[in-house]
Amino acid sequence: MKPKLIFLTGVYDTLDIFTMELIRAFERMGYDILQIDTKHLMDGLSKLSAFINTPVKAAITFNNLAFNLELAAGRNIWEDLKIPCINILMDHPFCYYDALQSAPYNGVVLCIDKKHTDYLQRFFPNIAITGFLAHGGKDLEKKPLPIRERQIDILYAGGLSRAFVQNVMPDFDSFDFDAQKIAELAYQRLIADVSLTAEQAIEEELVKNEIQMPDAELSAVISKLHYVELLATSYYREQVIRVLVEHGFCVHLYGRGWETCDFINKPNLVWEGVVSAQEVLEQMHNSKIVLNTMTWFKDGTHDRVLNGMLAGAVAVTDESIYMKENFVDAREKAEDAELVLFHLNKMDELVKWMDQLLANPDLMQELADWGRQKAVLQHTWSCRAKELQEDLFPML
Repeated sequence: MKPKLIFLTGVYDTLDIFTMELIRAFERMGYDILQIDTKHLMDGLSKLSAFINTPVKAAITFNNLAFNLELAAGRNIWEDLKIPCINILMDHPFCYYDALQSAPYNGVVLCIDKKHTDYLQRFFPNIAITGFLAHGGKDLEKKPLPIRERQIDILYAGGLSRAFVQNVMPDFDSFDFDAQKIAELAYQRLIADVSLTAEQAIEEELVKNEIQMPDAELSAVISKLHYVELLATSYYREQVIRVLVEHGFCVHLYGRGWETCDFINKPNLVWEGVVSAQEVLEQMHNSKIVLNTMTWFKDGTHDRVLNGMLAGAVAVTDESIYMKENFVDAREKAEDAELVLFHLNKMDELVKWMDQLLANPDLMQELADWGRQKAVLQHTWSCRAKELQEDLFPML
């Protein structure tokens, strides 16, 4: 009898790409899969009753999609069906305070940053199983173009989230302290020290201002003030693109929110606006360098890095603990280097590397080849499926 898994799709094309990659991997591993499209939830649920006539190992979802689904008020579907639900978070847990507070008793939450996992384990003890699962990349499984034949010098895909910060800011009148002041101080700390997490900066500013509270209350406060991370991420994203454009590099830019930048009409900046995640993957195959800045991940990676490597481009990204521990950085080792890391507070270092790379196609090709080899062997969603099977499934 084939082991069975349920997958949830239907909200974001990027998350659906990750899900479909896992589905293909598990199907190759011999699993029977039921995919439920939440845009057509009733159709999916009608298939569910027949699918669960034999045991199901788990349901797998991203970013809480159907994690808290109830068949009736107060009755979580995964609890009722006694099917563990594996919830893989692509964002920091503080973005999902309510969903995680009401997690099913048989819920599993995995994070793509080890510091996010630490946060979960501290502030959400109601979740029995938590862990780290590194991001995965999608291999289009076509022969990469040689670097010399690629038309795009530098590709950057990512929006400026400050454009919608107003939508997630709390009602400051609801706090019994000056939360707006704490948030501003925390933001300034993040800009000055990019090694800090947002939760560290917020908690430290509370302590400095002699505001103390138990963890249960602190978790709620951090969740309400998490917009400071969006602002810090946007600040450095804009700085990176500004510096490169002002130094004359040709950058192809994808994502929303950039229209407010005063450099958006520079002739060496090609802003493509918002396109599908699949289109970005295709354009990576025509790019010499895929540039990334983390979404304030301090001990994880991002799919942009891995997808760039799998596309045969040179990955250039700001550093994290995970990146330094798991990849060979060209700054540290000339031979067998797999990518180039840079520090957000050292933009001159980034400019220097971009100059050096674009002037040396042979160096770029070597980096791209080693990077693709590493990503194919260790960092696809197929690799993550095997890790789930070997490390997590025996616990369920």
